[in-house]
Amino acid sequence: MCPPTGDSDPLALSIDVGTSSTRVMLWDLQGRAVENAHAQVAYRMNTTPEGGVEMDMEELATHVERCLDTALANAGEKAKRVAVVGVSTFWHSCLGVDAKGRPVTPLYNWADMRAAAAAQRLRERLDAEAIHRRTGCPLHPSYYPARLAWLRESFPDTFSKVAQWLSPGEFLYRRWFGRTDVPISISMASATGLFNQKRCVWDEELLNQVGLSAKHLAPIAADGERLEGLQSAYASRWPALANKPFCLPYGDGACSNVGSGCVDSTHMAINLGTSGAIRVLWDIRREALDPDPPAGLWRYRVDGYRPLIGAAFSDGGIVYDWMQRTLRLPENAENLLAGREPGAHGLLFLPFLAGERSFGWSLSARASLMGLQLDTAPLDILAAGMEAVAMQFAEAVERLKPLFPKASRIVASGGALGHSPLWAQMMADAIGHPIVLSKEAEASSRGAALLALETMGFIADLGRITADPQKTYRPHTAHHQVFMQLRQRFKEVLAQSL
Repeated sequence: MCPPTGDSDPLALSIDVGTSSTRVMLWDLQGRAVENAHAQVAYRMNTTPEGGVEMDMEELATHVERCLDTALANAGEKAKRVAVVGVSTFWHSCLGVDAKGRPVTPLYNWADMRAAAAAQRLRERLDAEAIHRRTGCPLHPSYYPARLAWLRESFPDTFSKVAQWLSPGEFLYRRWFGRTDVPISISMASATGLFNQKRCVWDEELLNQVGLSAKHLAPIAADGERLEGLQSAYASRWPALANKPFCLPYGDGACSNVGSGCVDSTHMAINLGTSGAIRVLWDIRREALDPDPPAGLWRYRVDGYRPLIGAAFSDGGIVYDWMQRTLRLPENAENLLAGREPGAHGLLFLPFLAGERSFGWSLSARASLMGLQLDTAPLDILAAGMEAVAMQFAEAVERLKPLFPKASRIVASGGALGHSPLWAQMMADAIGHPIVLSKEAEASSRGAALLALETMGFIADLGRITADPQKTYRPHTAHHQVFMQLRQRFKEVLAQSL
């Protein structure tokens, strides 16, 4: 049981900048959210027929700042107790700014697939396996190398105007602190595909391939580096934060692991929101582990001594949302699926509505549905889609197990599972292992706060700050056996399709 928190104890403020919304929250020293001191602002990325996913960075900054305005107003006097600010932002995205720091491109999201042809050309020219080992990232449109190569080829005039390529976090900090030398955290750099994880520097070979040098990117920060002293306009706007330390942004996936209590190699963390991911994090100072990412998986970092390896799926909760809209399913569609046997519909769905990342990192994958008959109903299609996502996670667990044989606990978070007991049970049945659903609905926000508190010395050991379980879903043996058969068929069809 956590000791009570005093009314004068310091708090951490988290800013969680996501693909579809920003959340700002306050947290105490035990990692508990402070009631009535939060805000959320939703928005939507722009999409294009060619597969583009982007947003005006000034617009995103405005949303983030308004969210912070509201949260601080809601916090009232509690805002004065903020001792540190922790920030989580989505990985892999970038924008170009000119010499004065003004955006000359939109913010390109990780889901933007317009660089597929550029990625293919890089694969043909370079040693893709060696790059994967060095950077932890495959050559794929989600990452910087292919995206920058595409921009250089397709928009040479715009490309030539870019003085630096930034992640959204560095842009926000430049804006708030009035500085042009804001560094990038190891966490954010590690997921760009341009970061040499063996040496913790920007990768010269890849930079040369896209016609850039290290000066075109933010400098790599030291672990624990932070900024203080908001420039006057923001100091006046947020007086409670004017001279408080802001830790450099971490990647949302790293924060999610920390926030759900998965901070060593005995835990696997599953997150299922719009997209999906499964990750194992460990501390190289405490565990004799340092594997390279195997084929199909990636390796990023929390910081200089905490890597994480995992898989990411572009299609997670988006499958349910798309089917509900497209098939005009009733609001209680999930309840109508209760009691069904897995695979009873005879369908097979390949869940690549937003493209494929793990495990093939295909440049052309598309969703497809096989086995339709005259008596196929919309609910059958929904069940096939949900099962397909569960089978992707089962495959990921199978690939991670040899690397992390002590991983005995699988913790799940994210809105899709939190709101869908049926899907959580499917996940356990497909994997064949109990799934512990965390009570922490905002794992990324919590993780950003905990990492900030650790940086400032308020927390000595993150492993002691646990996340309370909400419910454990145990696999049904008969359903797991059916899923094993379905997975074999899924693999065969997938091998023919990619």
